[in-house]
Amino acid sequence: MTYTADFDKLSFKEQALLDKLTVAIQKFVRKTPELSQVPYKTRDAHATTYDILQGKFLVDDAFEQQSLFPENVLDATLRISNAHMKIVKGNALPAYGFSLKLSNETKTVANFPLVNFPLFPFNNVSNFLKFFTALNTYFAGNMIQKCWSMLGMTGCIIRIFPHVLHLDFLKNVTQLIKKRNNSLFSFDYHSIGAYRFGNHIVKLKLVPEQAVTEKSAKELFNKRGQYIAKLYIQYAYDLKNQPVNILHKEWKDSPFICVGKFIFTNYADKNDPNVEQSSFNPFESIEAFQPVGRIQHLRNKAYQASLEERRR
Repeated sequence: MTYTADFDKLSFKEQALLDKLTVAIQKFVRKTPELSQVPYKTRDAHATTYDILQGKFLVDDAFEQQSLFPENVLDATLRISNAHMKIVKGNALPAYGFSLKLSNETKTVANFPLVNFPLFPFNNVSNFLKFFTALNTYFAGNMIQKCWSMLGMTGCIIRIFPHVLHLDFLKNVTQLIKKRNNSLFSFDYHSIGAYRFGNHIVKLKLVPEQAVTEKSAKELFNKRGQYIAKLYIQYAYDLKNQPVNILHKEWKDSPFICVGKFIFTNYADKNDPNVEQSSFNPFESIEAFQPVGRIQHLRNKAYQASLEERRR
């Protein structure tokens, strides 16, 4: 299936709601030093950095679209995080993020934010924007604003109940619960939505090459010396089996194809201020790897609003 901009279009109402969200994000980020009790502003989501890994990405020789990458070996950075909006101690909920940056010298080739759950309960853009605006307001607002935000979030959650009860969603929730105490390095990681691979539309999945039980990067590197994971894609062929803007359903009848593998051999100081200010915005990727989809396209302004406020 060929990419067109129609997959990304937002209505005027949705654009207005997105503008409201960016204001709420900046208010929240401004308050994060107080909320997380740290001397700096944190991200709007995935605030907790567990580790920063550094290594290389090697494009698979058998991958037919090798020419999309400027080189067959690229520098790679991996930020490992918890999805919570505030900094948490320990693993808290087993909701983890693997944010990948592929770069060529000083230029970003691709940013791929991945999570350890393949589906997303929101398809309606307005409903998601209202929910996330209310969530930011809840954390950053006064008591009255918190009460109104709770009412707003409750309404949004009720509207997504049919998606949460879908068989695909329930199956993946069950699998996540069973693995909740596993090492975060043992999970598969997925793109929440779709991406371009040239003119094609794909979903991404990162799979560890071996079973991993180590709980931290330090423990992992002391024992194994490296962390290796393979990057796979699923191509979209038709909207019936691979619905680009329906995020609570798995894609069917599309095999996973190996693009290449990451070999991480070092880890950086996660407390380095430069690391905290770094950006993994997928819209900073080259054109061949841009995000696709209506929910995906909300990320650009949201990421920019968060980053601008963190750097002030």
